[in-house]
Amino acid sequence: MAKEKNKPVPVRFDLKLLELLKEEEKIDTPQQALNFLSNFWENNRPATTDFASDAKPIKTIAPIIKVEKGETTTHPSGLSGIDLLIWKAEQKEKNND
Repeated sequence: MAKEKNKPVPVRFDLKLLELLKEEEKIDTPQQALNFLSNFWENNRPATTDFASDAKPIKTIAPIIKVEKGETTTHPSGLSGIDLLIWKAEQKEKNND
């Protein structure tokens, strides 16, 4: 097999970016700058896969609460408006008997 040769492609860099790379990373040529930026992009690019699709659903177990018959004096959650007024009236009647 013949060895494949890379075909040169012209790339234009912003001079400020090239100067910054020369100072910070000791990069002298545009080819070194291109290599540095491509390596940086490969190492820091965002994830392309959805990790949530691999997650297994977790079963949560609700705690078992035992309610004694004498503990009905506190109003149950979820009641509002007329339902709460009716429940309070029933509790008042129950306590008077």
